[in-house]
Order: sequence, then C-alpha cells, then structure tokens
Amino acid sequence: MIGDVCDGLRLITEPGPDDPGQTIALAMAGAEAAEGLAAALDDEWALYTPQQAAVTASALFAQIAAAGAALEKLSDHLDAMAERGEITVPDYDGAVEAERLCTAQSVLGAAGQEAFGAIDARDCDETVDILATTAYTGPLPGSTHETYTQLAALLDDAKLIPACRVPAEEVCAAQDHKDGCGCHIELTDHDGIVWDFHRSDGTWYVMPLADATPSGHPLTGRELSMTQTCPHPQHLALLVQQTLAGTA
Repeated sequence: MIGDVCDGLRLITEPGPDDPGQTIALAMAGAEAAEGLAAALDDEWALYTPQQAAVTASALFAQIAAAGAALEKLSDHLDAMAERGEITVPDYDGAVEAERLCTAQSVLGAAGQEAFGAIDARDCDETVDILATTAYTGPLPGSTHETYTQLAALLDDAKLIPACRVPAEEVCAAQDHKDGCGCHIELTDHDGIVWDFHRSDGTWYVMPLADATPSGHPLTGRELSMTQTCPHPQHLALLVQQTLAGTA
C-alpha cells in the first residue's frame, strides 16, 4: 500500500511537474493526505506501536518543512508573473489590486516562515529517535498462524481449526500474506449462525456456513476492510465483531 501510493506520486515528483496542472495535483494530493491522516488518527487503532508513530511523525515534520518552503516559493512566483508583465506588480503604495497582491505575498511569506519556525530539526530528530527506540510489549503476532491463535483466544464462541499446509514457521512471507497458513476460525454469532473466518488472496473473509438465517434471510460472505497480515489482535477482534454485526 505505502509503495503503491508513493510510486504514484513519484511519477510526477521525480522528473518534476511538467505543467501547472501537475503542480496543483501535488498540492491537492498533499492536502487530502494530510486531512485524511488527521481523520485517521482519531481512531485509537490507527497506529499500534511507538515505532509506527516515529515513522508518521518523521513524515509530518518533513511535510511541515516542505509546506513552509512551498508557501514562500508561491510568493516568488507572483513576482515572476509581475516581471513578465502578466499581473499587476505587488505594491503596498499602489492601486487597490497591487496592494491586495502585496498583502497576499506577505501572508504567503509569513505562513511559510511560521511553518519553518514551528519546528526545530534537532528537536524533531530527537523526538523521532525517542519514539523509534521506545520498547513495545504489545501482543503483535508475527504470522497469520499467531493471528488466528490470538484472535481465537479473544472471541467468545470461537473455535480455531488447525489446518496448516506446512508447519507455520515454514510458510514464506508472500504465501502468508496471500493465503495465510491454512488455518481458520469458526465463529458463532448471537443468532447461533456459524461463520468461517479465514484469509484468501490477501484478504480476511467471514463466510457463513449456512445459506440462510433460521428465519429464511439469505446469508452472504463478508470481507474485512483490514488487509494487514498481523494486526493487533484486539483491533482485529473488534473488526470481526463489527463485521458480524453488519456495522463494519
């Protein structure tokens, strides 16, 4: 996921934007990413470890510094347009439009400088280092087999069905990500319906072991929004419960 998103942006950033449309696209993508991140962090399960917080903080510090530089460069572009004779020359003592442009330049420059002043490179590096080296003792699994084991221990009416194709420790990372170890879990919901929880094609699925509810309502399989192979077991348990309840 991270690689795919970054590769898409690098199609523009590495050769450099060829036109204003690409420049604006980068600005809009940055804004959407920042807003999306702020919204994502409202969820207590957005990050599991201090190390993940370190990576996120490092990226945010870089965004702030880059945003400051970009705001100041916008002011330079107004000067370049004026030098080409394409806009009014910004001037506080000029006509209304010239004065307004000068005000805009001042705001751009001040905002850029404020962004730079809001962070200290040494403090940022120290903060990232502290987060990166903070001990984490949470129960993160190291494979899908451990994910199944830890999840089954957390959920009521959950039965782990061992079915490893090969010893769990011998499953390669690529196979583990795609289809897991071969085990699965049978879950019984509050209506007494049994569901099969398993991993296939890089996705977690909850599939009914019956065609319909006791009242005759047809049942269909569901997939979790979570695709990570080894999520925090409590987070995964919550998602499974929400999926069975039809709220995820």
